[in-house]
Amino acid sequence: MKNNKRVKKFSAGLLIGAITIFTISCEDFEVDNPTNIVDDQLNDEGLATALGNTPEVAVAAALDDAIVWSAACSDEGFLSGSGTFRIMIDEGFMDGYNQQYDNLYNDLASARWIADDATKRVIELVTTPNSDVRVANGYFWGAMARMTLADHFEQVVYDGGAPITPTKAMEDAIALFQQAATVASAAGNTSLAAASHGAIARAHRAIYFDNKNEKQSEDMATFKKASDAAKAALALSGTYVEYANYAPPGATNFVYASVNASRYNRMDPKYANMKDPVSGVLDPRIKHGPKVNNSPRTGDPVYLITKYPDEGADIPVSRAAEARLIIAEYAVMTNDLTTAVTYINENRTAVGLSAFASTDKAAILTQLKYERSVELWYEGRRWQDMRYYEIIPDRWASANKTLGIHRRWPVSQREKDNMGN
Repeated sequence: MKNNKRVKKFSAGLLIGAITIFTISCEDFEVDNPTNIVDDQLNDEGLATALGNTPEVAVAAALDDAIVWSAACSDEGFLSGSGTFRIMIDEGFMDGYNQQYDNLYNDLASARWIADDATKRVIELVTTPNSDVRVANGYFWGAMARMTLADHFEQVVYDGGAPITPTKAMEDAIALFQQAATVASAAGNTSLAAASHGAIARAHRAIYFDNKNEKQSEDMATFKKASDAAKAALALSGTYVEYANYAPPGATNFVYASVNASRYNRMDPKYANMKDPVSGVLDPRIKHGPKVNNSPRTGDPVYLITKYPDEGADIPVSRAAEARLIIAEYAVMTNDLTTAVTYINENRTAVGLSAFASTDKAAILTQLKYERSVELWYEGRRWQDMRYYEIIPDRWASANKTLGIHRRWPVSQREKDNMGN
């Protein structure tokens, strides 16, 4: 069953339709019929701001779906209601057609195309593209689309071309994030520049773990690039955060709509009872309400997420807390244990938790993994971390546990058909 979570949907080739969701004042841009913008009018300089916002809106409209389905595939969530395709994701089935991840691939691929096309048009419209934040924004969200595709799918395809590996898509994302950082800095937007460096750190970390687990190539130089990029981000801002913004009745936050407002997806109750191993108190980073009932399908207690309190709640995609954990992870892996503990505790202090202390490498790494699971809860990181750390979800079917954790979803049938042509 196809979800109807938002009024506006985006598809490749429909950039003009995407633009119509923006409110544009008469002083900025005039058309005879504002609900029917033709391609020639996209050359009007007054539309540059709307075009500059389009990449974020397009990617945000798919990003929340990715978070919901990766949560169901990992240990963050579970399937409470019916639906064969949903249950297949919950139980770790990744071979063959599945409507949910098939639609997700198409939405992300469309968002990637829209982001690239809108950015190209903005560059042509503005007078100083190398220092215009609208250009930086386009680069950032085009890169985020690539990163999200690489995180979830076994191949990535651009515009009907030959499929590429997730690693190559991550490398492409890094190049765009670097452009975003350069242009954002020139435009004076320190937060976006920092977020771009933070996203570069995340991408290098992903490449390191994929090479380690899938190619048995443990290249610490790649992880050092992740740590260095994270340090560059924090050097610009110790509090930066870049959000995917949602504004009903346009694009709405599907995490809220799916986990709180529907009966299908639920947060895993183990997180509701997640106690900080240092202090023994419930971890304040897992924000949820009281138990409301039990799942009719599994019998699990149901809790609603308050981290995203409504359908207009924004989702962080790059923030300082993640950068600190990347630095800490590299530090513990290279036996710089004091640095690792220091960065872990910076995050803990920020949420009012007592300091963690240890000189044991294994204990620090265990704490680091815990910190990632709660700090980045329902932000679309957990399934990747479970692959990286080789943790197979308990809810997976036995046959899928046997196949192992190092798998991704296939590209969509529509994409396969395009490649065939």
